[in-house]
Amino acid sequence: MKKASLCLLAGFTALATQNASAAYSTTKVEALYGWDYEDQADAGFGIDNRQHSILTFANASGWTYGDSYFFADFSNYDQNAEDEQDYGSTHAEWIVRGNIGAMTGTDLSFGPIKAVYVAGELDLDRNASVRKTAHLAGLSFDVDVPGLDFFKVHTLYRNDESSAAKGSSQQYTLVWSKQFDIAGQPFSFEGFLDYITEEGDLAKQILTQPQLVWHANDHLGIGIEYQYWQNKFGLEDTDESLPQAMVRWTF
Repeated sequence: MKKASLCLLAGFTALATQNASAAYSTTKVEALYGWDYEDQADAGFGIDNRQHSILTFANASGWTYGDSYFFADFSNYDQNAEDEQDYGSTHAEWIVRGNIGAMTGTDLSFGPIKAVYVAGELDLDRNASVRKTAHLAGLSFDVDVPGLDFFKVHTLYRNDESSAAKGSSQQYTLVWSKQFDIAGQPFSFEGFLDYITEEGDLAKQILTQPQLVWHANDHLGIGIEYQYWQNKFGLEDTDESLPQAMVRWTF
């Protein structure tokens, strides 16, 4: 499974690079601050700081035959050395999609489905106690949803190498974006929702982070992100729900 995912990622990246003439690429940096994170697991041990900052780097790129999205979150970077050592973490994801219809010259659109992709993804988690890499592969769809600029659905097989997971699961991800104006000012509503089924000792998880952003200019965005995480880190009955203030710079 690992080799298959890595081959998919490498193949899609090489294919995309060959078609760079039709490329787009957007990079952004976000600083978020939240004040009501779930700091205790239901089992009673500490898992996070109650208040902290998150720094996010992200890039979305597209080519004739596919696209990719990468982001890395650095959590608790504003804490003192001891707290950062205990709960500071890095979480990164990289998904690469190949448009099957574009690569084969076949129209695969039907109903609300505009395009069908084969997809591979790598997820990495690094903190004081965990060094974990998950490999994912499956299908992805661009879906025509009235009122939205885009809506994507990823259906992926997930192979998690952590000792707690000990097996495989399925991950379903929704990604959306909508731009609109309020009183002549540009806004966007965007975000994602992940649903991961049970895997080994880890409970099923639901994580969603919708954002409402005011675009002050072409680069600066100011907004709020709402985070809901059921069974945080896959820990049973460990849920959090909180707002996060956000500042974004788009290059």
